[in-house]
Amino acid sequence: MKVTFILYFCLLTLVNCYSQDIKIGKAYSLKEVPFAIQEVQSQDPFPEHLKHDFKELPGHDDIVFDGSKNVAYASGMDGWIWKLDLERGTTSQWAKPPVNPAGLQFSNAKKEKLLVCASKLGGQTYEESNRVGLYELDLKTKSFQALVISLPKVENDDLEKVYPLKGAPTWQLKNLHSNQTRNFSLCNDIAVSQDGNRIFLTEPFERENAAMGSGAIPEAIGLYPHGKLWMYDRKKDTISLLLNGFTFIDGIVLEEGLQKDDIAVIFSETTKFRILKAYLSGEKQPSFKILFDSLPGLADGLERDQDGKIWVGIIKPRSGLINFVHRNPWTKPFLLSLPQGLLPIAKKTGILVLDRTGEKALYYTMHDGSLLKDISVVVPHGEFIYLPTFDLKAKGLFSLPKEALTMKEEK
Repeated sequence: MKVTFILYFCLLTLVNCYSQDIKIGKAYSLKEVPFAIQEVQSQDPFPEHLKHDFKELPGHDDIVFDGSKNVAYASGMDGWIWKLDLERGTTSQWAKPPVNPAGLQFSNAKKEKLLVCASKLGGQTYEESNRVGLYELDLKTKSFQALVISLPKVENDDLEKVYPLKGAPTWQLKNLHSNQTRNFSLCNDIAVSQDGNRIFLTEPFERENAAMGSGAIPEAIGLYPHGKLWMYDRKKDTISLLLNGFTFIDGIVLEEGLQKDDIAVIFSETTKFRILKAYLSGEKQPSFKILFDSLPGLADGLERDQDGKIWVGIIKPRSGLINFVHRNPWTKPFLLSLPQGLLPIAKKTGILVLDRTGEKALYYTMHDGSLLKDISVVVPHGEFIYLPTFDLKAKGLFSLPKEALTMKEEK
């Protein structure tokens, strides 16, 4: 109600309330939630089945498991990577990257090193020397090595552009001069090829002083298409641009080897409520297709389980307000001028499961937010799914037994 009042006040008094340097995209109409998702919606399993362990662990963006050592690593919102001893039930602050850790993946099957997407968190201050980017953490020495902290300057493209792996714009990192580069705005999520040589990195938007959390809310409103996907080739020490002109590219998983030499990426356009697949090699390269649009909420991180199914964290539900403002971008300057504390914040959060191709919905549920909020990704491990919560007030690791979820059968 107070948002509506201030919006109308701005309009009636012809005051330009907009003071932020946020680019605004074109009008975008969201439709009804796809029937394929509605028909697999299940009752909320959280009240009856939710487990809550490791209660010293702060809110976190991601978690990875090393089953052979019975440990896990979580990217805490306090700026630390936390180590969880699953056998003893203990956890501790373990290693601290230059800025907040976000997406995590092991470098290879040996799990001796951990790849860390590190970015600024909204509301926090950082030294200029603490750079956003991709880091590698040696799990024996706890030392960080910066792999990619500068990116080539490229023109933003307001058309959705897919580049093939062979033929993508590619730069040798050591040959890039400072006048050819810019800072990595926001390193969000990571996917690693089966051979460990190619590392795919999502950059949801390009903006100076970009940040996660509260720092990303203006971009969610603006809906401007300057999201990118990069690939770091560690053998060649090159960086390639694979996607440009998309909106808030966030979670990512790879699809490799379904047919000879084929590779595709499945990714979430979080603030556009879409999940897409881009073909980077093979017969369909370079192209993309929309797997799902008009999702019931903001699809954040993506993870595969051992069977190939794709688990999606729905961090927030879709609202009538966001439907309206995306259809009417003339309202966005006024909305962006408001303090974030005046914006309505939904508590609901949920889970979506897709088959290995990403084309078929198998399960969907929403929780009212009474037990946990802001599921950033769903991480399957063993007989449980683990639910990182990107919430500064959260404490602990939440999980659900897989058997509590009534999954539609794959055909």
